[in-house]
Amino acid sequence: MSRDNNPIISEHFDNERTFLSWIRTGIGIMVFGFVLVKFSLVVNELPASLFEGAAIPKNGFSIFLGIVLVVTGAIMILLAYLKYRQTHKELTEGKFLYSTVLLTVLTVIIFMMSLIIIAYLLMAAYPMFFD
Repeated sequence: MSRDNNPIISEHFDNERTFLSWIRTGIGIMVFGFVLVKFSLVVNELPASLFEGAAIPKNGFSIFLGIVLVVTGAIMILLAYLKYRQTHKELTEGKFLYSTVLLTVLTVIIFMMSLIIIAYLLMAAYPMFFD
């Protein structure tokens, strides 16, 4: 039986593709957080002689922000799995109800984190405006 002949199979494939998309997004957020932490550690370990006269900030905020991104990505992957299982069960039982709760929560969290990153970058680029 082909996929086109059975709409329930198509719906299960769609559910799986959506789950995998959320997994990729979660991994991407985790990678970004990991890179942020590693870059911060490298910059903090560079000898000051390489940057004579430059004031290199030694704060842990970028490390904290990177860890928060990694945790957010991990939570996103867990929530994606739970949503996948719930949708799979509903499709199997023929009781699927579309919900945007997970999408709304994750969108708000990622948007707020984006604002924090933007503020952090502005403070790093233009410290004279934030003194």
